Amino acid sequence: MTALTGPHRDALIEAAIAEFTSAGFEGASLNRIIRAAGLSKSSFYHAAASKAELLDAVVESLVDDVGAQWTAPAPVEFAEEEFWPQVDRVLSDLGALTAENRALGLLGSIFYLPAGAGADARTTLLETVRTWVAEVLHVGVESHAVRDDLPADALVAAAFGMLRGLDEWALAAGLPEVAASAPGILLRSMLQHPPR
Repeated sequence: MTALTGPHRDALIEAAIAEFTSAGFEGASLNRIIRAAGLSKSSFYHAAASKAELLDAVVESLVDDVGAQWTAPAPVEFAEEEFWPQVDRVLSDLGALTAENRALGLLGSIFYLPAGAGADARTTLLETVRTWVAEVLHVGVESHAVRDDLPADALVAAAFGMLRGLDEWALAAGLPEVAASAPGILLRSMLQHPPR
């Protein structure tokens, strides 16, 4: 995508997202994407050589756009009494970013489409997020902010699955305000260490 800038890049991203969203990865047509973006075939093939490469380039480009505005705190920042306040800050930041950041909305619209064959930029990003969630929860367990009566892997699977499911639901339902408040409530009820 570095071969395209400005309006051409934006047009290609929008056309690709519209096509992938309406037709899915397998049914998406590069010819329809090229036409909708108003590009020549030669310009397009300078930007991406295949449908899979285009999807990866779009995801990576949008992730870069989001990353320029928000960076996940290091797991160590969740230590001790900072665990739940930091969780609240992260959820609040992401809720505000979702409302304001067009790239995040565009990314969300294609993020949960069925994957193509093999790993792609979306599966790589999901694994990165899952690893971060696991590290944060490990800090929470060590700090006694997160329950320790269940295996850590079970807590990670439950938290990651719930967050992903809520995100997908909120995107489909068009309810970003619910997506901002529900995770904190549900995470606490599922993960918080019972009082001693």
